[in-house]
Amino acid sequence: MKHIYLLLLILTSLLLYNCSKDDKEIDVRYNVDDLQKIHGNGSKTWKVEGFYKTYENDLLSEFNDCYTDDTYTFFYDKNEAQVTLGNNSCYYDNPTEQDGRLTYNFYEDIGEIFINISKGESLDENFRTELTILGLTELSETRMVFTAGENPYYGKTIVFTSVP
Repeated sequence: MKHIYLLLLILTSLLLYNCSKDDKEIDVRYNVDDLQKIHGNGSKTWKVEGFYKTYENDLLSEFNDCYTDDTYTFFYDKNEAQVTLGNNSCYYDNPTEQDGRLTYNFYEDIGEIFINISKGESLDENFRTELTILGLTELSETRMVFTAGENPYYGKTIVFTSVP
């Protein structure tokens, strides 16, 4: 009887070992040519399609509305996008001042691209801001997806679509 249990234990271990989650992982490495999709060899404008608190559950962030009316123009010769803020504010109904920034970094040796995106607002002497750092996980001519976390368990995510 011990031999049957031992044989079952060995078979189960082999099955579990061969069914690792590595099959689901996406190994995306970007190169210099991929940057052309972002800046269009000159400048290219993108808008936020959605700002997610939990991408896998399709749960939008409480900041979704204040990001989806903004545009971001990426340039060939800069690692900072020009941010054009829309009418929706993030923190105050009628802020006295607003600012948005987006920088990106390309790490050619590891083939990864990250954005640092922040928005800040002040109302008189009160000031609020949020900084988010996300990694690029999907890139095409018309869509960019920056996420935090591992596939398929992405947490905070920003999806950009190109502006024609």
